[in-house]
This record gives sequence, C-alpha cells and structure tokens, in this order.
Amino acid sequence: MKTPERGTTVLVVGLGRSGRAAARFLLARGCDVLATDRLPLERLDREVRALAAAGVTLACGGHDPQPFERAETIVVSPGVPLDLAPLAAARARGVPVVSEIDLVADQVRGRAILVTGSNGKSTTTALVATMLQADGRDAVACGNYGLPVVDATRGDDGRRWYAIELSSFQLESVGPLGAAAAVLLNVQPDHLDRHGSFERYLEIKCRIAALRAAGAPLVLGLDDPALARAADGLAPPVIGVGATRPLDDGGRLEDGMLVVTIAGTRTPLVRRDEFPLPGRHNVVNALAAATASLAAGVRVEAVRDALRAFRPLPHRMCPIAQVEGVTYVDDSKATNVASTLAAIEAFSGEHRAGLIVLLGGRSKAADFSPLAAALERSGARAIAFGEAGPEIAGALAAAGTAVLGVERSMTAAVDAARRHAHRGDIVLLSPACASFDEFANFEERGRRFAEHVRSASEARP
Repeated sequence: MKTPERGTTVLVVGLGRSGRAAARFLLARGCDVLATDRLPLERLDREVRALAAAGVTLACGGHDPQPFERAETIVVSPGVPLDLAPLAAARARGVPVVSEIDLVADQVRGRAILVTGSNGKSTTTALVATMLQADGRDAVACGNYGLPVVDATRGDDGRRWYAIELSSFQLESVGPLGAAAAVLLNVQPDHLDRHGSFERYLEIKCRIAALRAAGAPLVLGLDDPALARAADGLAPPVIGVGATRPLDDGGRLEDGMLVVTIAGTRTPLVRRDEFPLPGRHNVVNALAAATASLAAGVRVEAVRDALRAFRPLPHRMCPIAQVEGVTYVDDSKATNVASTLAAIEAFSGEHRAGLIVLLGGRSKAADFSPLAAALERSGARAIAFGEAGPEIAGALAAAGTAVLGVERSMTAAVDAARRHAHRGDIVLLSPACASFDEFANFEERGRRFAEHVRSASEARP
C-alpha cells in the first residue's frame, strides 16, 4: 500500500503497543490522526494520554462510528476483531483497512525474514535476528516480538534486516511484504475463541506463504501433522525442517548433529549439546531459523556462532530460583496446550517423578485432555489455578488424571506446590492458558511468579 501522506485523515483502531506505534508514526508524517479503543481513557496507559497531548484525537470507551466515517485510511491493531461493525461498514465504502506493518511494507521489502507458528515463534525470531547480527548485518527483531515494525524502521539507511514475528491476528490483515524467507513452525489449536475453528486458524497461519517475494523459500515444520498435510497446497519453494522426520532436503537432527541441506548442499551446523535450549521443539526452532537464515545468504559460521551463544528468552522455560533444593521454572509464555506439552516433555527426562506443573489462567477454548497423558508419561503432577482451574481439573479427571489441587490464584498454586515438592523436584509454571484473569499479560504473570517464589524463600527462617 502507499503510506498515507501529510494531511490524510487516518484512524487507528486499538491503542495497544502496535496501535500506539502506528499513531506516533502517522503523526510524524503529518497525518490528521484519530484513534479509538474499546477501553475508557482512564484504563489506558499514560502513553495514550501523551498521544492526545501530541495531537491525536481520541475517542475511547467504545468504537463510535463517527471517526470511522471521517477516516480516509484505517489502521487496525492486531487485537481488534476484523468483523467489528464500523470496520465492515468502512470497507464497504471502499476505505482501505490496513495493519501497522503495512505502513512500512515498502521499507522492509526484500530485507525481512518472517516467522509464525502457534509455539516457538518468538524464540525463532530472536534466533534469526541473532544470526543476521552475527553475519555483520544491521538487524532487528520486531513485530509481535520486540519492537513494533514501524518503530524498528526508524533510522534505516536501506540496509537494515528485519526478523518479523507475525501472530495469527496480524496475519489476518497484513499485506504482501516481499520477504526474503518465511518460517511456519507449527499450527496447533489456539485462539479458537477468536478464529472459531482450527481449520480457519490453520488457513490464517498459512497466509504467511503469500507474504514472500517470488522464489523466496517457506521453511515448514514437518513434525507438525497439520503442516505435513498442508505442505502440498503451499506455493514452492518449501523447505521442510524436523527433529524426527527423515528429510532429504531441509533441516534435521542427524546422529546428534543439527544439519541443514539446501539444494543438495549438506551443511552440518552444531552438535545438539552445543545448542543450550532444552526440548525437541527448540531443535526445530533452531533448524528453522538456521535454514531461513542460510537461504537469505547468512554465512555458515555466523549461524553456528549464534546457535552456540543463544540463551532462552524471558518467561520461556527459564529457571528463576532454587529454594530448599526445589528448582522453580518460569514458562509463563506457554499460553496454549501444545506449548505446555513441549515443556513437560523437555523437563521430564531426568525428573520423571519430581515435576509439578502449574496449569491455569483464562482458557482460550482449549481441549486440556491431552495434558493428562503427558503428565502420566512423565510421572509429573499438576496443580490447577485461576479462572480455568476447575475446567482443567475436570478435563484431567475425565482422562484419568487427578490434580493435586485447584487454587484460586497463581500465587496460591505456587504455595501449594511448595508444600508438595521435595528436594530435587522442579516446579514448572507452564499454564496452557492466557493470563488475563489475573494479569495484564504473560510477562506480568512470569514476573509475579518469580517475585513470589523469591519473597517466600526470603521469608523462611
């Protein structure tokens, strides 16, 4: 799309991180910026009030149709449903409805590697950025992880590279980006409360294939059954990666070595024990990042250096404290069942009888029953908590697995886990739910987990 010019009336719908960034960007271009949010102004942060002081016309506390009727272009934030009635009416009038990323699509074209998936996309995005940087490039992680893309483009002299994480919400509205490569890691049931069905969610995730430049590869996680079935329907070139599937071309784990083969050229990268992140899913993340980066021309040594040096991102299977011989691990980013299943598998190897998993928060219309088999296989126990606690406990009980208890809050679940844990055990916060029953986001949930563990340990005699 053509970026709105000075004097254009642009409406920003939704004033989360992406919407605020879009409003700042448009103000700097001299646009007449309107903004609306479903929350009243007093429930929004001071950044929103700063936008008003800078000249944005705010209409908060609902989506009044009047700003939509004035707008020449509408920028919709990822959290805003696209079937919102004033949006639908604007589209019917021919008003362009775009994403924040579309505002700078021409600036990132040809220098972006895109990443999506139900799980692992932030780790993979950060890995791609690290590989690009190790190759000596000016590179930034952005999108759903890191900076909003419009902020990431600030100061770009035409040589910057972008590792862009895209959520399903962003993929609903973003247009073609001419990406140098794209990664689709996995598609497992998530956000069904928004998308309605798994089939619709899969369709949206597969849209990433259409955001590539002609001839640019799509790196596909073939350990995921849904993607293995969908692979033939996606435009080539498609390069598969997997920790378990034998592949002639693509990325795989081969005799303990991460190996990438592209166009018949086999490239051993690092031994599995040189890559410090736990879990088979992180092997796939590493292979996907390496395959996309190599396809974009990153040197092999840069990829190897990045894999050896990389460390877990916050709130993603991060040990945060050891109290009386019990290790507490923050995996607050596990907001769906598939992510929690991967965490249980990763931590159950040496601690088969000593893993306690904290499950709970706000459900996203998930099926919790697969957790029962994972808990049984690993010898792990679970404590349910929060708004979804009774639902989780019921689903596990119906599948033959009882929880240790159902607690009203996350901190109460931590206290219960402390009573049940023994020296050598792991207490793993991997909730399989959104955080919004108690917290603003998964980051706040993870911080509160760490604070409560540490404060409780300091209070002990």
